[in-house]
Amino acid sequence: MASQLTRRRLLRGAAAAAGAIALGFSAPRILRAAGPQWGDLVGRFIYDGIPPERKKLKVDKDVDCCGKFDVRDESLMVGPGGGLANVFVYAWNRKIDVCPELAAAVPKRVTLDNKDCIFVPHCVPLWVGKQEFHMVNNDPVAQNIAFSPLGELPANIILSPAPGKNVDAAYKFTRPQINPVPIACNYHPWESAYVLPRGNPYAAVCGPDGTFRIVKLPVGKVEFQAWQERVGYLGAPGWTRGRFEVTIEPGTTDLGTVKIAPAKLEKK
Repeated sequence: MASQLTRRRLLRGAAAAAGAIALGFSAPRILRAAGPQWGDLVGRFIYDGIPPERKKLKVDKDVDCCGKFDVRDESLMVGPGGGLANVFVYAWNRKIDVCPELAAAVPKRVTLDNKDCIFVPHCVPLWVGKQEFHMVNNDPVAQNIAFSPLGELPANIILSPAPGKNVDAAYKFTRPQINPVPIACNYHPWESAYVLPRGNPYAAVCGPDGTFRIVKLPVGKVEFQAWQERVGYLGAPGWTRGRFEVTIEPGTTDLGTVKIAPAKLEKK
């Protein structure tokens, strides 16, 4: 008797469900929490004017080697179509989720090279605790690398000439920095570079055409900092001290073109 009653109840439930579907309704769905979502931020910085000619720098050390190179000021690099190169763009949030896939794929080392009597690359970001900072010398003359991160031991490293032999020195950053750290060569005063140690991988440097991409950011509102060596915090309309907020969407979020007036890049 009990089994027949149960069977009748099941049949009535099935009939009710079928009726609901026939009337255009559907049974409630079970909502499951979505997993973490990630998105990229892209954009482009351009110099909104006629770029000044890059000044040729005085090369008066190791002239037999360095004198044959056309060494020019790298503090303002304007590329094709007015692209503003070497702008650091990085997440300003103190705490931010990091995509596990990105964390697993990040290169272990970041390398600063001495090549043709300049530092290459001129600007480089680094994830503290995940990436190692290495310095190499591919010139046939000795090089010096000096920098003083805030709260860290200062570095004053001498690299003997060893082109092609991958002889390098390493420095371990232990704490993130708010701003890029300037790097100098005491042997060759015209050489300069910047390293940006951060507590996450969400930092990029604009290429020669002024474009940048920061990959696999967490979806939602993220605050960013724009920094350029001539002026520090890079100003644009609506920004305060070079900071701006973007709502990151799944896929790609485009910041668009950011025009920087020449007056905003006058040396302080």
